[in-house]
Amino acid sequence: MGIIRKQSITSTLFIYIGFAIGAINTLLFTGKYFTEAQYGLTRELFDLSTTFFALSNLGGISILYRFYPYYRDRLPLQERDLFTKMLMLSLSGYIVIGILAYVFQGFIGQYFIVNSPLLVHYLYTVYPMTLFYLLFSMLEAQAWNHFSSIAANFFKELGLRLLTTVLIALYIFKWIDFNQFIIAYSFLYGIIFLGLLFYLYRKGQISLTFKTSKITRRMYKKMMPFASFVFFASLFTMLARNFDGFIISSVLSLTQTGIFNFANYLTSLMEGPQRGLVSVSVVVIAQAWKDKDMERIASIYRKTALNMLLFAGFLFGLVLLNLHAAFEVFHIKASFLQGEMVLVFLGLTKMVELGTGVNAQIIATSRYWRVDFISTVSLLLMLIPLNYILIRHFGITGSAMATLIAYFFFNLVRYIFIWVKFDMQPFTWRNGAVLVILAVNFFIVRLLVDVSNPLLDIACKSALFTGLNAAVLLSLHISEDANKLWSMGLEKVKAIISRS
Repeated sequence: MGIIRKQSITSTLFIYIGFAIGAINTLLFTGKYFTEAQYGLTRELFDLSTTFFALSNLGGISILYRFYPYYRDRLPLQERDLFTKMLMLSLSGYIVIGILAYVFQGFIGQYFIVNSPLLVHYLYTVYPMTLFYLLFSMLEAQAWNHFSSIAANFFKELGLRLLTTVLIALYIFKWIDFNQFIIAYSFLYGIIFLGLLFYLYRKGQISLTFKTSKITRRMYKKMMPFASFVFFASLFTMLARNFDGFIISSVLSLTQTGIFNFANYLTSLMEGPQRGLVSVSVVVIAQAWKDKDMERIASIYRKTALNMLLFAGFLFGLVLLNLHAAFEVFHIKASFLQGEMVLVFLGLTKMVELGTGVNAQIIATSRYWRVDFISTVSLLLMLIPLNYILIRHFGITGSAMATLIAYFFFNLVRYIFIWVKFDMQPFTWRNGAVLVILAVNFFIVRLLVDVSNPLLDIACKSALFTGLNAAVLLSLHISEDANKLWSMGLEKVKAIISRS
C-alpha cells in the first residue's frame, strides 16, 4: 500500500483544496447572484455532458486502464499504440453521438421544455463540454497508467474549480452576462485538457503512434468484447448517477434540481478519499490481476473499505452537525434547506458506496468484468421506477430515498459476488467499530454543544467531534493508515519545532 498511501494522500490533499474552492463557488451559486434555476442549469448541463461522454468513448477509456499494463511492461513508449487507437475510437464515437444528438435534440427538449425551458435554451453547450471532458478523460487515463494521478487530480479537482471561480467573479462584477457565462462554462474542460497535455508531454508520458503493435494484434480479440460490455456498463453507470436530476428537471423544475444538487454537492465532500484512492488503486489492481497477486488485491480491498468508511463517516457527521449554522454564517438561501432530508439519504448512500471499498474496480479489471455491466444494468432498472414512484410521492426527498435503496442492493450484490468468486470480503470488527464510534460521538456533540453564535457553534462542534474521534480511533489503532498519517504529521511538527 506504500505507493497507494503516498499518492492518495497527496491527491486527497488536492481534492480537498479543490473542495474548499468548490465550496466558495457553491456559496456564490446559492447566494444572491444566481437563481436556483441557474444553479440547477449548470449541474444539469454537466450531467448531460457526462452521459454523452459515456456514449462517446465507446469503452476506450476502460480499455486503457484494463490493458495498458501489458504495453507498459513490454514496449517502449513510442511503440505503445493503445492510447492512439483508443483516442481515435472515442473521437469517432463523439462524432456519431454528436450527429445523433443534433438530429434528435427536439425530441430530447420536449421532456424539459415545460418545467425547465432554460435547459432547452442552452442545450447546445453540451457539445463542447462533452468533447473536452472526453479529451481530458483520455489524458487522465494515460496519467493514471503512468502513476501520475497527482497531476491529473490537480487539474481536475483544483484547476477546474479555480477556473470556475474566475468565471463566477467575471459574472458577479458584470464583465460578462449569464449567456456568456454559460458558454465559457462549457469550455472549462478545454483549458485543463491543454494543461494536462502539456504536463504529460513535458514528462515524456504521452506519444502518438499509428503503427499497430504486436500486443494489439494479439489482444484485440479480447479488447473488443470487453469494450462492448464496458461501453454499456459506463452508459448505465452515468445514467444511474444522473437519472435523478433528469427526472427532477422534467417532472418538477430546474429550481428543485438546484436544491437537490446543492445537497448532492455537500455529500460529494465525502468522496475525497475515494477519488484519491481509486485514482491510484485501479492501476495497481490491474497490475495485480496480471501478476495473479490475489493477496495484494485483498489487502487493497480491506484497507480502502475501512479508510473510506472512516473518512466519509467523519465528514458526514461534520456536515450534519454544522448544516443549519452554516446557512446562517454564509447567508445561503433558506430555500436550499428544503434539501435537508435529501442530504441525509444521499449521505447514507455515500456511506454504503465508500464503505464497500473498491469493489467496482476489482470486478471491472478482473476476467469477470461482465458482472460490472450486469449489476449496473440492474441498478438502473431499479432506479428508474423507484425514482418515478417516490418523486411523485415525496418530491426530491423521494429521489434520494430511491438512490439509497438501489445503491444498497447494488453494492450488496457486488460484495457477495467478490466474496463467493474470489474468497475476499473487506469487513472486520474494525469497520463496525468505526460506525459505532462515529455515531456515539455524533450524538454526544449534538447533545452537549448548542452555542447561539453560529460561527462559534461550528467551531466548537467541529473541534469536539474531531477531538473525540481522533482520541478514540487512534488509541484503538483502528486504521493502520490513519495512525501512520498521524505519526507522519507529528514527526513533521517535531522537525519544524526542532529547527526553530
